[in-house]
Amino acid sequence: MASAQKILDRIGMAASSICAVHCALAPLLITLAPLVGLGFVFEERFETIIIMVTLGLAFLNISWSFYKQHRNFAPFYGLLLGSAVISIAQMGHWEEFFPEPIMMAFGGLSIAISHYINIKLCNHCDTCEKH
Repeated sequence: MASAQKILDRIGMAASSICAVHCALAPLLITLAPLVGLGFVFEERFETIIIMVTLGLAFLNISWSFYKQHRNFAPFYGLLLGSAVISIAQMGHWEEFFPEPIMMAFGGLSIAISHYINIKLCNHCDTCEKH
């Protein structure tokens, strides 16, 4: 696996994991964040930017790995699941069944897992070393 691609996958996995933790802990920390100067972390614009960067990085990196290396659809399944759950959570129609923080955390975790699967596929791919 190319070193730049491996680094991007690790950054994507870290960003998705941080996003999942942020969403899971948001209800608990939302009142404390402004006291330590981190109130902007819970603003809608900041969250939208983080979601777009995380999804964009995941889509580009997993697509790149698929095309250039392993040709396995497995990482796309977690990416699509995570993207769908995040999109549904952002629409807000499911709040009575599943709270948004739980759905967002699940979506972020799904995307982080898709990066992990991508890393594993690229590390065990016979054709990767040819590129």
